[in-house]
Amino acid sequence: MKKKKLTAYLCAAACVAAAVSGCGAGKVKTKSAEIIYPDGGVYPMQCNDTLTVWSSSLSVNNLSEIPLGINWQKNTGANIRFIQPMNGSEEALSVLVASGDLPDIMITNLYNVPGGISKYADDGIIVPLNDYMEEYAPNFTKYLKEHPDIDKMVRSDDGKYYSFPFIRGDEKLASSSGLTVRKDMLDKAGLAVPETIDEWHTALKAFKDQGATAPLSYDLGYWERYSSIFMGAYGTKADFYMKDGEVKYGYLEPEMKEAISTFNTWYKEGLIDKNIVKVADLDANILNSQTGASCMWAGSGIGKYMNAMAQKDPSFELVAAPNPVLHKGDRSEFGGKEQLYNVNNNAFITTACDNIELAMRFLDYGYSEEGHMFLNFGTEGESYTLVDGYPQYTDKILNPNDKTVSEAMGEHFLAASSGPFVQDYRYIEQYYKLDQQKDALNVWSQTDAPKRNIPMVSFTAEESQRLSAIMSNVQTTADEMLFKFIMGIEPLDKYDSFISKIKQLGIDEAIDIYTAAVKRYNNR
Repeated sequence: MKKKKLTAYLCAAACVAAAVSGCGAGKVKTKSAEIIYPDGGVYPMQCNDTLTVWSSSLSVNNLSEIPLGINWQKNTGANIRFIQPMNGSEEALSVLVASGDLPDIMITNLYNVPGGISKYADDGIIVPLNDYMEEYAPNFTKYLKEHPDIDKMVRSDDGKYYSFPFIRGDEKLASSSGLTVRKDMLDKAGLAVPETIDEWHTALKAFKDQGATAPLSYDLGYWERYSSIFMGAYGTKADFYMKDGEVKYGYLEPEMKEAISTFNTWYKEGLIDKNIVKVADLDANILNSQTGASCMWAGSGIGKYMNAMAQKDPSFELVAAPNPVLHKGDRSEFGGKEQLYNVNNNAFITTACDNIELAMRFLDYGYSEEGHMFLNFGTEGESYTLVDGYPQYTDKILNPNDKTVSEAMGEHFLAASSGPFVQDYRYIEQYYKLDQQKDALNVWSQTDAPKRNIPMVSFTAEESQRLSAIMSNVQTTADEMLFKFIMGIEPLDKYDSFISKIKQLGIDEAIDIYTAAVKRYNNR
């Protein structure tokens, strides 16, 4: 990919249109610069207005002091004051909005907070981008035109654009977590990687015979909601999903009782971690061979454990396993394969921004050719070099002396996390050093999960608040009863009473809300 010369990116004609941009002619810097836009035009850029950019999760470091933040400003010519609160993102966001002291740009997730993005729009906190995109965000606009599937996800039901999104640029980037198994323990038992529920039962018993006290150990509540790891074999999920064009809630479906019955049997046989309600010692379980199967991420899971055991036990090997099915040869319709559009760390321009053009051009940089390279690979000659056109990370990233590879990446670019840009698959080819990690991306991506995933719907502020109120109670009840059924504290004979309870809590209304949102999405 040829790198264009870019010494500054921002605030060209904006300085003429002071009424629109807030950047007066007296503030224009004389330093010359140029950026080639998709339409072939070349514009001089520079302005000394300062943008405030707020994010509680973009980096664990002080962005103004690390190469990522320093070079982001240098490359764009923007003066940025980064604001990074220490507390959790949702709490920090609530405090920020309540203060009334808004930044120019918020980089956060506004989709999963109470009221959702519609409330922030209705309350006049964020700015719709439609009127500015063609002129001030040509790279982003061009990308959406070339990717209509992404464009449909990013748009609201009424056709508004509110964010500069985080987009995965390759299908394999959407499958970075899933089920894993100790291959060396399977080899010892003469077993292949299990595919069916029956084969998993056999494998877990073999792990127990080898001394494992928690043959299957994972955060069952989370993973069954997120990926439907074992429940998916029965055609259901501990959450909302699509089936034959209709929204379903897994606990209401007859298949769920059969899935829970299997968990109950395995628990009685000592095949599931006895502390499955809250697995507090997963690291110890895996590293001490007390667990033969779990769920994890390829980077912070397979990579972490394989590296930790490389010297202690060279035979130790973790490999990915596909989501189980009931019948050999079937393909799972559930799994952790996500949408290419991700709601984490999207960038929103607030109504407090006096220079919308400047903010638009700064964020549009992430979708330009140079911005793509910078946010995925950092600075050429420092964090990467081009080898036959391929951006190869330097030892500063892949072999850092005083930090992990993930930490080194986070200091130089955003590829290993998220933000307003398109993630490049070439980053993960190098981040995942082990063959087991690279193979995992292929194994976990072999699923028809997108058929079952709820699309990227948006809710009205009223719908979002009502849904949050209903599901807070439903989810608490469902989690409690799931573990009671699995552990035998409550007999499955009481399953119908459980269904009646969540119906009283409003689960049917929640399904109706999702159904209406899906219908609006399909009509976009």
